[in-house]
Amino acid sequence: MKKPLALLLAIAVLALCWMLLSVDHSQVASLLMGQGRYAMQSPPPMPDGYVSGAEALRLGRRADARRCIDAGMAEASDSDEYYCYQTLLAKCYFSSMQSDSFLLVHHRLARYLQSLQGSPTPLQRLLQVECEMQRGVYETKMVGRMDSALDHSLRALSLASQLPFYTDNRLVLLTNLADIYKQMGRYDASVDYYRRAMELADSVGASDDATTLLLDMGIASAYAAMGSFEQSAVWWQRAQQLKPKMQPADLFYYLNNRGNDYYLQERYQESLLCFTELDSLIASNPDMTWERMFAHCNLCDLYIKTGRPELARSMLDETEQFFTAQQQLIPLYYLTTLRIELALADHRPDLAAQIASQNPTPQWMIPEQKLLRQKAQLRLYEQTGQWQLYAREQQDMDRLRDSIAGDNMKMRFSETLMRYEHQKQMLDKQHQIEEVQLSLRWAGALLLAAVAIIVLLVVLTILKQRERRLKEQQMRSSIAALRMETVRNRITPHFISNALTAEMLAQMQGRTVSLDPLVQLLHRGIEFTGVEQTTLQSELEFIAFYCSIESRSIGPDFGYEQLVAPDVDAASVMLPSMTIQILVENALKHGLKAKAPQPGQRRTVIVRATRQDKGTLVEVIDNGVGLPDNQQWGEHTGLRVVRQTLQMLNEQNKEMRNEPMRFSLSNYRHDDGQTGCRATIFLPDDFEYRLTTGGTSQRQ
Repeated sequence: MKKPLALLLAIAVLALCWMLLSVDHSQVASLLMGQGRYAMQSPPPMPDGYVSGAEALRLGRRADARRCIDAGMAEASDSDEYYCYQTLLAKCYFSSMQSDSFLLVHHRLARYLQSLQGSPTPLQRLLQVECEMQRGVYETKMVGRMDSALDHSLRALSLASQLPFYTDNRLVLLTNLADIYKQMGRYDASVDYYRRAMELADSVGASDDATTLLLDMGIASAYAAMGSFEQSAVWWQRAQQLKPKMQPADLFYYLNNRGNDYYLQERYQESLLCFTELDSLIASNPDMTWERMFAHCNLCDLYIKTGRPELARSMLDETEQFFTAQQQLIPLYYLTTLRIELALADHRPDLAAQIASQNPTPQWMIPEQKLLRQKAQLRLYEQTGQWQLYAREQQDMDRLRDSIAGDNMKMRFSETLMRYEHQKQMLDKQHQIEEVQLSLRWAGALLLAAVAIIVLLVVLTILKQRERRLKEQQMRSSIAALRMETVRNRITPHFISNALTAEMLAQMQGRTVSLDPLVQLLHRGIEFTGVEQTTLQSELEFIAFYCSIESRSIGPDFGYEQLVAPDVDAASVMLPSMTIQILVENALKHGLKAKAPQPGQRRTVIVRATRQDKGTLVEVIDNGVGLPDNQQWGEHTGLRVVRQTLQMLNEQNKEMRNEPMRFSLSNYRHDDGQTGCRATIFLPDDFEYRLTTGGTSQRQ
């Protein structure tokens, strides 16, 4: 029968090959793989130390990141690998706002890239992307030069487009550009870049929690800056669902921007709650000093707005000193505005006017800070009765707000255009699909013929499988027996470890150590692991001997009882060997030993055997600490062995339609009010406690 089967298979393969060769594969590939010229490319592997350091830095563990960086630079195999760690070092300095150290490392990287000759490798191109990207972030966050930040970030995005496999870099760059445009007041471009980042994340399957959170919060803050608070609330609600999974840096970004949203709506109490929560979360984190000082700027503002200027004074001095040392221009401008607000709250318009004249608004300042300064100056002109200046300032502020409103209209137009382009892309793709379908229709007859051949092959395969079925059944039984033997062999080292630990503890506490009973116990334990089944009587004798030795490590208040009902014939009841012993050992180790001795009370474990239905119920009851409430608790080695043993035996006896073994573990309350744990195992009468091989079995 093998020759006709091989002939039919060859015919089917030839038919399928003919059909597939007739299809225009270029169209199919373009639909499934997108830009085909990058489909087979893959990124060069990054050093393990770099990956570990980047992950530590993402989680806010700067000390761990520095250890990975230092070790990686010391062991770098070439200059490219060395400067990979330099980029990570620059990120580490930036995260702690050490601007001088950051610039030193950044300039070192820039000089190395300028010295390269010839066409750069993919890894060197990645270093170029990192260099431009880091410079853009520095210009944005540290010095507030948005035009320069935009140039560097756009250059980095252009370089990253040549490395399509580095999706993470492009995602970060798109979100960075969105943030830059937001701070420049170009909110339509900001939201557009956020949406481009979302499309990229969806297209490459990178929509994980961290990416989703970053994009949701960015879009929400952009809508808030435009005054579209209904839209921002939708995105904040999406971000809030991921709050339990946020890292410290994510929580800072979330609470800071959520508080700003409430602030812009003049919901000052809700804003104050956000910044107070933020301050309490990062107060004890030495790696987030910059973030805490930035939050204090907002707290100062809110204390002034809520009529508590005395709380703002000392905090304002502290933050001003910090950002002066850091040379952070945008926070310092904000603090100057708060100085004006504080002087007005103290009814000192002369001081407020002096501060305003000495600290004019620079042309490059972000629109949000400009609006805050304009509001403060309006209050100054109102207090001093300078109504001409008041009217002029009001006109300037109205023009700025109109600009923001105009950008809002641009954003709506941009969304409409984006929907049109998306629909056009869908129509183009639909036309391509229709062309592919037309090229496939003429192959329908070949497909039907191939299906008929495959059906015939399936029928022949089924007949062949029937011949192998009996052999497979025997093989499965043999494999199951090996699994059982493997599970049982796991008990011996686990048991020896626990027994030796108890004797070593006795020796350390100065108590007498006798190894003869221990040797006998271990000898019997090893004998039991080689036996698949035993009687309940033998199991109870072994447990009694085991408890007598364990009592030395537990203490004089330990008690052990065996309660066998009169209608239970312990010498005839069969069970898997060492099953009850494991439950007793678990009760001693995790129940009684974890419970501190109490005057007048004994720590006890009881083994009780009673008849139930058509079998014997064995209970192991203790008055130890019990199982944790409403918590996940890990199952130890012994209990896993018990469950695996019961599962395999029940699968075997299911074919014999026998009553299954049952196991349970739960907390228990004694009659005297004490609590503990209760483990039960039901041993059916008509049950095969040995795995069968070859369909037959014999009882021991």
